[in-house]
Amino acid sequence: MSERSNTKRHSIVFTMLRIGVIPILLLGIGLTVYSQYSVREGMDYEVERALSGIAHNLLSTYNSIDGGEFSYEDGVLKKGETELTADYRIMDDIKTDTGNDVTIYYGNKRRMTTIVDEDGNRLTDTEAPDGVTDHVYGRGEEYFSTDVNVEGVSYYGYYVPIENDNGDIIGMSFAGKPADTVMITTNYMIIGNIIISIFVILLAAFVLYLSGSKIVIAIQHIKNFLGKLAGGDFTQKMSEEVLRRNDELADMGEYAVHVEIALDDMISRDPLTKLLNRRATMVRIENTWEDNNFAIAMGDIDWFKGVNDNYGHDMGDEVLKFVAGELKDELEKSGFVARWGGEEFLIGFDGTKDDLVRHLKAVTGRIRAKVFDAGDKKFSVTMTMGVTIRQDDEKFETVMNRADALLYDGKRGGRNQIVVDDDVQGIPEGLVTD
Repeated sequence: MSERSNTKRHSIVFTMLRIGVIPILLLGIGLTVYSQYSVREGMDYEVERALSGIAHNLLSTYNSIDGGEFSYEDGVLKKGETELTADYRIMDDIKTDTGNDVTIYYGNKRRMTTIVDEDGNRLTDTEAPDGVTDHVYGRGEEYFSTDVNVEGVSYYGYYVPIENDNGDIIGMSFAGKPADTVMITTNYMIIGNIIISIFVILLAAFVLYLSGSKIVIAIQHIKNFLGKLAGGDFTQKMSEEVLRRNDELADMGEYAVHVEIALDDMISRDPLTKLLNRRATMVRIENTWEDNNFAIAMGDIDWFKGVNDNYGHDMGDEVLKFVAGELKDELEKSGFVARWGGEEFLIGFDGTKDDLVRHLKAVTGRIRAKVFDAGDKKFSVTMTMGVTIRQDDEKFETVMNRADALLYDGKRGGRNQIVVDDDVQGIPEGLVTD
């Protein structure tokens, strides 16, 4: 056995899975990482838009109540002449409708808010983070942050500057959403993307496995075909499953069949008669002897030496080819026919001895009827056959030698006959039939 044969080999289907699934797995990991980033970015953008709308809506609502300026004195926030701190319904309705907190800052402190502490008290008079006030009051711009700390709780927050009539910024309208609620929604989306990625990977692996399995089965058929071919067995047939494919494996299967035919002719066939030679016959016997109930016949062309002497070797070759063709046409579908040497033929028949004798009578009758034209001379040939059948556990050599002995009994008995031995059917030993 070769060093290659001793090497542990991996299944092609798993190789295909590695080739196909690993890139998909890496792509899935990449998409998962990217989805986390893109989902978070998208969620931040959507939250920013929503909070911006709420903060602007809060300010617009209070502006519609009173056209005056915001003011704060003695704990009371006013809009023009309207006291706002006396009525939280607008803010509380916004929180109920949107689920988000809102705040009105005057200066850098919360004067009205829906944000409450653990005891349910509104967190008024608490200060805005320094970074927020610097941005809004310092630059006069709206500001969004994903990490606003409100008494230890992280918020997504959007701030809109509140200006008085002369353009000075005196406060801020704020809309905020607890960061943990945003993260829960974001994580649900990310988990959904991960589940989809895993499903796609598993689906791709399953599809690749099914496709790979079919390919591997086809390759296995081709491998088995070539393996038997390497062992000299030219009796096998390429699987129709391979030949029906519509890809390169079908081409490989057809090429293997062509190789078998070429090798069969070159190695296994007698060049003249195209029958099996001795070597190929022994391979056939080794592969099929135990699985078939063979009847064996040894046949010989009578007085063949006289054909060569009287009509020449070319005519002798014509006789051999004709006899071989008749034997092949009659018997090869049910077994095999081999040129055993010279004008001697070996026949293996997968069936009963009676069936073989019936076939032999038919073919020897046609051979006798054939008239060969050798110019100014015409002649015919006959054959003598010895027929026996394999008994339980008998080896091929034993059965063949018995058939050969019967053949020579026929030669000594006058030729042009089929000699059959005794068997379980009670055919008398030495029965000679024409």
